[in-house]
Amino acid sequence: MRQHGGVRQVFFAALTLAAFIFAASGPAEAIQRPSVVTPDTPYIEAVRKGDLDTIKAELTRGTRIDTRDKLGRPALVVAILFGERDVAHYLLEQGARPDLKDKTGNSALCYIAQSGNAVLGEALLKAGADPDRTCAERETPIIIAARAGHEALVDLLIEYKADLEASDLTGRTALSLARDRRHAGIVKALEMAGASY
Repeated sequence: MRQHGGVRQVFFAALTLAAFIFAASGPAEAIQRPSVVTPDTPYIEAVRKGDLDTIKAELTRGTRIDTRDKLGRPALVVAILFGERDVAHYLLEQGARPDLKDKTGNSALCYIAQSGNAVLGEALLKAGADPDRTCAERETPIIIAARAGHEALVDLLIEYKADLEASDLTGRTALSLARDRRHAGIVKALEMAGASY
């Protein structure tokens, strides 16, 4: 019995520590990097690693800026998935198309809506990203950001005239999701912007 009790205590201690770390971490600022990385072209490899010198050299040699990796993801999406913010900004400055989707149906703004990075979100929107272009689950970025509690990004999408009445496949809007999740600041912002449902 003692042995089982000791194992149980260790298990619960580990569980408590994990819960504490999760609670302390707050909203995610970065997207989890892909766990399986397939070798790719020098350009895509440089995007993944944040190697701006190689990226510039590859573009000078004629590599298209929106080249896709072997999984069908545009270079801009790759930069965001691998947490390479400087590369993402550089690609946008050089004319990368912000609305290209990967094979799952997500654009760069869809991933930003998940992560809550308002700085990159603004860069994408300034570069012409459509705030209402749907993502993989037929949700718009404002729905994703509202559900996740990313208030700064919701404010930004409101500023860029995102459709406040857009709904997901179950008929829920950004406002109804924010109410369900008790994101009071987002509820207030959406209501002040004219959202009614």
